[in-house]
Amino acid sequence: MNVDVPLDAIRHKSKELGFDDVGVCEAKIPEEDIEAYLSWLRNNYQGDLSYMENQIRCDPVQIFPNAKSAIIFVTSYKQEKKPFVNGSGLIASYARGRDYHHVHRSRLKKMILWLEEYTGKSEIARGFSDSVPVLEKALAVKAGLGWFGKNTLLIHRKLGTFTLLSGIFTSLNIPYTTVLNPRLPRCGTCNKCIDACPTQAIISPYTLDAKKCLSYHLIESKKEIPEDIRKKNPGYIFGCDICQDVCPHNVRPPLAESQDFRPEKGMGVYLNIDDLAQLEQTPEKLFGTPLKRRGLPGLKNTLFST
Repeated sequence: MNVDVPLDAIRHKSKELGFDDVGVCEAKIPEEDIEAYLSWLRNNYQGDLSYMENQIRCDPVQIFPNAKSAIIFVTSYKQEKKPFVNGSGLIASYARGRDYHHVHRSRLKKMILWLEEYTGKSEIARGFSDSVPVLEKALAVKAGLGWFGKNTLLIHRKLGTFTLLSGIFTSLNIPYTTVLNPRLPRCGTCNKCIDACPTQAIISPYTLDAKKCLSYHLIESKKEIPEDIRKKNPGYIFGCDICQDVCPHNVRPPLAESQDFRPEKGMGVYLNIDDLAQLEQTPEKLFGTPLKRRGLPGLKNTLFST
């Protein structure tokens, strides 16, 4: 294979742009991951997440014609674990700072521009984060960046689960980063994430029923939060970190180096009644943060029900 861009150059540039790790694999989703995804849909575990039903995510070529390689980037967002506070709603750690979509979009554009300049070619790549229908965790495992945990999250070998994935499909030939037995289960007999989930959303190892997940109800769903879910919410107003907080693979990784995910870059760690009252006067403060997805009415509804 003629190499268009050496792997070391990819690694150097990704680090320069702020990514914490990078891997490369063939732009093709493994059959076992496609079948697992389709089985998940057949069981209606996606709930009202209709965008998850777009099966284009099984075929990268439909997203970017002539895709040969998938460059997968890992970004750590780990923040300090915070306790629940009476009268305040706790914000999940990924959502305390800037909206990661904006962070990723800027980095990916710069990476694609660099690839074009490096090769002297144009229209050679398309970037994606989780706003584009891609089975990115499957590609991350294939690229040797980690493995699937029983909570269905990617467990990075050094960074744990507090990570965000983004990537680029490209027509360029780039050497792959692979590992032996990338799908080998590595959680052993540990079931801490399953046991700790307050709503029993992890119905079996490696299978999540979104309809039971706190993050689904506190971020994605536009419906009223079911009473049984409300009662089991320990105090979150947006998202949930519980299955990650108990994971042994998250003990050693350091906090994220990126300033973008720090609380002072967004809405902070907690929201209380006074905070929401101020947001009614200045709702634009939600712009550029993940909490914009929920909106002020959703945040109020959650806080007043906990």
